[in-house]
Order: sequence, then C-alpha cells, then structure tokens
Amino acid sequence: MFGFIMALLAYSKVKRLERILRENHIRPTGAVSLGGSLREKVGSTVFLTIYEGEGDTTTSCKILDVDEEWAHVLRNEGKKNQRELLIRLEDIKQVRE
Repeated sequence: MFGFIMALLAYSKVKRLERILRENHIRPTGAVSLGGSLREKVGSTVFLTIYEGEGDTTTSCKILDVDEEWAHVLRNEGKKNQRELLIRLEDIKQVRE
C-alpha cells in the first residue's frame, strides 16, 4: 500500500514538471529528434499520442508538413470529420504507425 502511494506521488510530480517545462517553452531533447522522424512520414497516416490539458489523447492523423517546432496534421474526428491542426512537437508524446 505504501509503495502504491509513493508511485502516485512520483507520477504527479513528473506530470507537474512536464507541464512547467511546456508552459516555459523548454524543449526536451526528444522533441528535436521527433521532428526528423516525422519529416520522413510526411504524407502517411500515423497514430499520435498528444498532451491535451490534463490527459493524453491518441488519434489517427495524416502528417501534412513538419518544421523545427510544429507539425501540420489532418486529424480524423469520426466517420467523415477531419480537421487540420498545428501541433507543437513538444506536445507529441508518441508516434505509432
């Protein structure tokens, strides 16, 4: 029980530190390498896990364009609904094919 409580406290501290880094526009080194790997996937559809507010969202997106800080994607939002978005690379947590 004590270990479970300690794990929850550590998890909340990590999430708080990640939020502080994002708010102060401090980019982790992973965001730099992410841009290069996303540039290779321009035109293909991938699953992106994105930080949104307090939680993460995984969605199917078609990569339209990528630069040093932003990814331009076409996000699927249902059967025939799609929306173009600009997403900061630092907000992307995971990319899966």
